[in-house]
Amino acid sequence: MLEFIKRYRVPGVISILVLALLSLEPLSTQWFAYQRQAVGDGQIWRFLSANLVHLSLWHTLMNLASLWLISLIFRPLLSVIDWVLWFIFLYLANTLGMHFWLPELYQYVGMSGALYGLIAACCVAELRLGVKLSGLLLLLVGLKIFAPQILGIKSEYDSWLGGFVVEESHIIGYLQGIILGLVWPKTRLNQPGLGELIGAKKADDTAKSD
Repeated sequence: MLEFIKRYRVPGVISILVLALLSLEPLSTQWFAYQRQAVGDGQIWRFLSANLVHLSLWHTLMNLASLWLISLIFRPLLSVIDWVLWFIFLYLANTLGMHFWLPELYQYVGMSGALYGLIAACCVAELRLGVKLSGLLLLLVGLKIFAPQILGIKSEYDSWLGGFVVEESHIIGYLQGIILGLVWPKTRLNQPGLGELIGAKKADDTAKSD
């Protein structure tokens, strides 16, 4: 148990912060959501903190589930320090991207855009390490993001998330993640998590067949 906590302390700390802020609603949204006017008044912490507050319980649980799924799959890829750096970069970059690309956006909460960036960065980094399956996953995630834009499909989540989904945040995050995965020094990448997962499964299957 202690080893698990140590290994996954980055998503663990993020989860605790998110749930703590959820318990303080609506005060936490008032102080930590991205609000264009407040940012213009100098409250620049909102670029980072907006990722930690959410529209509703369902919105929170969906994002935390995605956070943990990505973390469980790709954890071996980076050191703890580099995971922290990736999260900080993607949180800030996604909100800043929306700030400049969507001048009509006045309020935003949630980390889904940054999470799309995270999975894209992980896939690209693992591609550089020779895991071709990560390229397929990157393609599937890209299709999921861009298909609604191309086909004009409205999000089905708005009604139960408690607000509308800013699809552009997903596109921004995805593209930022690809860039991060490409420019991150290869010497700071460890073993590929997805490759390790598939390798472990193959090993188990071989052992059973023997």
